[in-house]
Amino acid sequence: MKVLKAVAVLLCGLGLVLSLSGCDQISGGDDDKDDAKFRLLNVSPGYQSLDLYVNNGSDDDEVKLQSVGYNTISDYATVDADTYTLKLRRAGVTSTLQTLSGSKLVEESHTVIVSYGSNGHFGSMVFNEDTSEASAGESKVLLLNTGEAGALDVYFTDESVSLDDATPQFSSISHGAATSAAIVDSGTYRLRVTGAGDSADVRFDLSSVTFAEKSVTAVVLTATDGGVLVSAVVLPQQGSPTLHANTKARVRGAVGISSGTAVTARVGGTTLLSNSSAGVISSRYSQVESGTATVSVGVDGTAVAVPSVNLAAGGEYTLLIWNNADGVQAKLLSDDNRLPTTSSRSKIRVINSVSGAEALLSLAIDYSPIIEGVALGDASPFVEVDGGLEYQFDVSNTDTGVNLFTRAGATLQSGSVYTMFMYGGGTAAVSGTLRKDR
Repeated sequence: MKVLKAVAVLLCGLGLVLSLSGCDQISGGDDDKDDAKFRLLNVSPGYQSLDLYVNNGSDDDEVKLQSVGYNTISDYATVDADTYTLKLRRAGVTSTLQTLSGSKLVEESHTVIVSYGSNGHFGSMVFNEDTSEASAGESKVLLLNTGEAGALDVYFTDESVSLDDATPQFSSISHGAATSAAIVDSGTYRLRVTGAGDSADVRFDLSSVTFAEKSVTAVVLTATDGGVLVSAVVLPQQGSPTLHANTKARVRGAVGISSGTAVTARVGGTTLLSNSSAGVISSRYSQVESGTATVSVGVDGTAVAVPSVNLAAGGEYTLLIWNNADGVQAKLLSDDNRLPTTSSRSKIRVINSVSGAEALLSLAIDYSPIIEGVALGDASPFVEVDGGLEYQFDVSNTDTGVNLFTRAGATLQSGSVYTMFMYGGGTAAVSGTLRKDR
């Protein structure tokens, strides 16, 4: 087992800062040379192409980096050593996404600006690339969490080590945070990322990550489309980055088929449901390899023909099983478990599996309609609402206005994602389960 020794290094002393204005200067030296260098790493899925402008207070904004694409890094730009305002914009757009003021770029320094975030969640972090090399036989590793998966733990282990027997090298690193360094024995590791405090909640698993002797390396955790899994960019100091994309998707099952049945479902050989009845929605997502996956569904022991599905890497899905006049049906629904655009709000949608009614559904919260016209076997888009307590949910038939289900005293936690899963109808009462997806 390789030995990893945590090193408490001040962020500015190491050169790692959360914004350029976070320290008086990024690296040492006189301010009279014109050779400060910086580059832009764009890992923001919501902002596919970015420009970076500079202004030292005496000139108009000057574009220094243009059209830096998603999952790419620019070449270095060079400016006179000075204090600047840096502005990040969508490529070719005049409005500014973020301004970094009081940014002191000094002689012979190398700086990386890391942009990140899905649409509406833009942010950036900045770190210096002039950190002194590690000692013989060792490497320095920095971690930046730009994913939107919440607080994360990060492990570097030998290949066969169980996480039950391991201690994370970086613990509870929140979204948008950067760490001080860990000094590790140089060599090859297995990199695993989990939800904070839960070693069974694996969000990323990568074998054969090598840290060269005396090297300084940044590991940047990046967002995926579904919002919970992460990928990683390994960036050697002043070197070229390597993107390690997550190859997994997450899938769960939900049963809306008429009551009195037992449903079993598998995707890609992974069991999602086992003899489950109407109203059951999996308590946790299961990870499945992305790409084309076979689907098998059984109802009361009888197999149901279901075509294969395509799972996008990093995606989140619900396999919905219901029935109508044509028999048992199955559909793969795409789940958007990215956080709300504002931390005080919640996201909610409706899944309609009211098999006994075959009606369009609407949802009102505290008598205000927010979702309408959700067809049987489908899900509404997510809608953002204020988080709060003691909400009343009313689900009705969109066409007739007849109320089908009421839930009083519901809580929507700020910064969370919910599904209102509707089922029943026919000889059974219409019912609903409010599930917190994240």
